[in-house]
Amino acid sequence: MDEADRLFELGFVEQVDTVMSACTHRGLKRALFSATMMQGVETLARTVLCDPVRLTIGARNAATNSIKQELLFVSSEDGKLLAFRQMIQRGLAVPLLIFVQSKERAQQLYNELVYDNLQVDVIHADRTQHQRTESIKKFRAGTVWILICTDLMARGIDFIGVNTVLNYDFPQSTVSYIHRIGRTGRAGRKGHAITFFTETDKVCSNMHIWALGSGAGHAL
Repeated sequence: MDEADRLFELGFVEQVDTVMSACTHRGLKRALFSATMMQGVETLARTVLCDPVRLTIGARNAATNSIKQELLFVSSEDGKLLAFRQMIQRGLAVPLLIFVQSKERAQQLYNELVYDNLQVDVIHADRTQHQRTESIKKFRAGTVWILICTDLMARGIDFIGVNTVLNYDFPQSTVSYIHRIGRTGRAGRKGHAITFFTETDKVCSNMHIWALGSGAGHAL
């Protein structure tokens, strides 16, 4: 099971139980994988494993050290758009994934950038499966350089050549941060992750619990 920490959360765990109970072969082996594995999830996962062995690569629940991480103060919401446009003018390494907090935010940012003569597209839950598939295909082919997305894209999709990840909206948890920036710096490659934060984020964020530094994925 990949992304095992999500599969053992409420909303998924009942379905996991159904799958587990249907797997009755005596030679069955179970393996759980995730870049993050919090203690509560790990405790629950052990209830379906027999004599498990935990393999950890790098520091637990931390980002891989192949990613250069940058925290950029942009003051306000308007400052985000200004900072991004300045970064593009200076030269920002593409392909680039931009993460925002909601599908509404994703569409709003796309509507701003589509007229900036950028090869940009957007992917979120309100788009059809065909539209999402086409966006991913174009991004992988290089006809789209910038893909705006929500946390829907933070897990389960492997883009080998992503050079930069931009957290346009501040991540709401350490887990979200690790999975978002994990779209770059994959398979030994170097990557760059930039996170915007504003005066509002300084007040209400849980930035102090971030595990910025080295680390990678975990298997149980």
